[in-house]
Amino acid sequence: MAARAGLLVAGLLLADASTAAAGDLAYVTSQEAEELSIVDLDTMTVRSTIAIPGKPAGIALSADGMRAYVSRPEAKAISVVDTASGTVVREIDTGGGPLGIAVHPSGAPVYVADWFSHSLLVVDPQAGKVVGSFETGESPSGVAVSGDGAVIVTADRDSDQVSFIDSATGDAIARVAVGARPFGVAFSPDGTRVYATNVGGDSVTIVDAESHAVLDTVDVGSHPYAAAETRGKVFVTDQYGSTVTVFDAATRERLTVLETGEYPEGIDVGSDGRFVYVANWFDDTLAKIDAETLEIVGHVTVGEGPRAFGAFVGADPATP
Repeated sequence: MAARAGLLVAGLLLADASTAAAGDLAYVTSQEAEELSIVDLDTMTVRSTIAIPGKPAGIALSADGMRAYVSRPEAKAISVVDTASGTVVREIDTGGGPLGIAVHPSGAPVYVADWFSHSLLVVDPQAGKVVGSFETGESPSGVAVSGDGAVIVTADRDSDQVSFIDSATGDAIARVAVGARPFGVAFSPDGTRVYATNVGGDSVTIVDAESHAVLDTVDVGSHPYAAAETRGKVFVTDQYGSTVTVFDAATRERLTVLETGEYPEGIDVGSDGRFVYVANWFDDTLAKIDAETLEIVGHVTVGEGPRAFGAFVGADPATP
């Protein structure tokens, strides 16, 4: 507990003015505090907080940055946040156990992994209801959508696989065996690869997004949760290691291991690719990593229990 308190203080003291892409904001779900922290990433300060009951976990932003969608597993619902006003404008019942969440690039629909029904829910945010579901493997967690919106990928934790799903038909394109208990899933920036973080296997499986062949499996730290690629490097949060493992996207060689904070989970990249942001669940902090120098350049304290599972960084809607 003393270490935790010390790191919380450090979170306040280490915030610095390393410049993010102008106007980037982070929307950090804090499960224990039951709130959403909106963080100005230029100054690494909390701009505002929004109450989100129901143990919020997953987060997704629309491409235009005007809407944030938050999964609330205990409420069996998702919240729709108007980012310009910083208010919850709609709550949508999903039933089951909503966890991972992603948005089609067009702004709709919203895809929600239902942990209990072993399916991907299709939500119409305008109508405010679930309008369909697609079959996944058991206990889907992370969700990612291709840049053109044609393909959805889910990490099916208890099936040790990822599912590639046709967004137009809901049909499975492929089910690909990966490592033990994949949790997070993410596309590479060019859309050619998918990274599955195997929380039970201490590894990341790299899958070709077109052929669905497994390209490689890379060993990382203990209990990896999520991954993100930028500037030719892959950053992986290692929950039990309290670290982020960084490896070269081309050679798969390990570059470094960074101590970002205790129990890191959600990870995302700023809009210009220069900075990487990590939510540290047990430290109640958001860490900022320079993707070029591989140095930690800032922390900010957020609400208790930050998870930020999903795409949580986007442009400030107030920026022209």
